[in-house]
Amino acid sequence: MAGLSPLFQLPQEVRDKIYEFYLAFNHSDFEDTLRPQIVYFGDVPYSRPLPSLMLTCKSLYQELSPTVHGEAILRVEIPGWNDRRIGFGVRGNLKFDRLSKLYLLIATEHPNWNSWLSTFEAVAEHGKNIETLVIDWGPRPVESVGWSGRANLKKETEFFNAITSLKNLQILRVYGNISPRWMNRFDEIAKRAHVVRYRFRWWREPGLD
Repeated sequence: MAGLSPLFQLPQEVRDKIYEFYLAFNHSDFEDTLRPQIVYFGDVPYSRPLPSLMLTCKSLYQELSPTVHGEAILRVEIPGWNDRRIGFGVRGNLKFDRLSKLYLLIATEHPNWNSWLSTFEAVAEHGKNIETLVIDWGPRPVESVGWSGRANLKKETEFFNAITSLKNLQILRVYGNISPRWMNRFDEIAKRAHVVRYRFRWWREPGLD
């Protein structure tokens, strides 16, 4: 067909692999902020440039749109001394109601629930169409004893309540060294969604790309 990208001469499964590699997020794709409620949930949608390949022709725009508009990464990290920041990896406008897949990347040594949990709860509240949730968990397991342990258990409950509020959730993939007590939580979620656990990390740290 005249004007059609040479990509369309390839089988669909080959194109999908190319798109997966091309659309993979990198560290440069994030803009971190200390004010997530203002930046990501304000009246003006948070926006990043669309992939240039997507703008080359109408057919490629249509083929890439489900992934580009339907996926985002919520990342929490500490770039400096106790400087906890939240960033979204997204292309185009960040609209939570059209997300079908969300990656939650907690790249910190400790859970630091208060720095990001309310943001994740807000995403879960607005992202009612999320079907796949990928959790990449970097923090070390926390003991359940003592005041700090009880406080952590309370936050864990709030975290899983946010996950179970995703009524359209079909797939939950969890990466990292999670607490063994989370298994009962996963068993509950597995009654309505497919749960897969991996002991290795999903996200590659700087210098390992």
